[in-house]
Amino acid sequence: MQDTGKGGASAKPPPNSLADADDVKSPLFDLEEQIPVFQPGSQAMAMFVPLEHSLFDPFDAPETKAEQLKASLENMEKHSAAVQDNIMFIYERERRRILRHAKILEGANGIVETDVGISAQEEEAMMAFVDAPMPLDADYSTRYLSTYTAPNAPPECPPRQAAILWSLYNAGQELDQLAGYGAHAQGILDEYKKALAQELTSVVDKPAQDGNASQP
Repeated sequence: MQDTGKGGASAKPPPNSLADADDVKSPLFDLEEQIPVFQPGSQAMAMFVPLEHSLFDPFDAPETKAEQLKASLENMEKHSAAVQDNIMFIYERERRRILRHAKILEGANGIVETDVGISAQEEEAMMAFVDAPMPLDADYSTRYLSTYTAPNAPPECPPRQAAILWSLYNAGQELDQLAGYGAHAQGILDEYKKALAQELTSVVDKPAQDGNASQP
């Protein structure tokens, strides 16, 4: 986040600064909070979830394979939900760090106003896509597919604009991680559900098979 502001340090933030934002006024926002910069791989911490019960406490072990599968499935559902909560917390913390960093820079150097509109070149490129004819045999009946694309890492820019762009980038990374982990966890849960269904079916069919085998 580049500091390109001009002007001396000021004890009072400039008007309409990031200090006026609702996020900054929130009790969750603490200017003194020391949040480390997000590093690649930091999201891996989300997989660690505190134990609900001590491993040294006695417990009733499952008596059947079906009971074991049910218990495993229940534990994995709880764990996957907790991991997703952790992922959201990690990226929410990074969002607070981004706002905090921008607020400090802007409070010290003042607001750097920039043109928030699109350039003539950007408008020309956008309209070229709008006016382009539909390709022959094109099939656009794919509304069930997501058109979302995670934003790229922003370039260097003044604090306020950088906070906006980095917050969008951070949100995009969060969505990507949530979707990836969600698909991974769901695949495992589906396998256990399938195994449980097969086990319950075999338990129901076994008495019938035993009865048929006992007939002369």
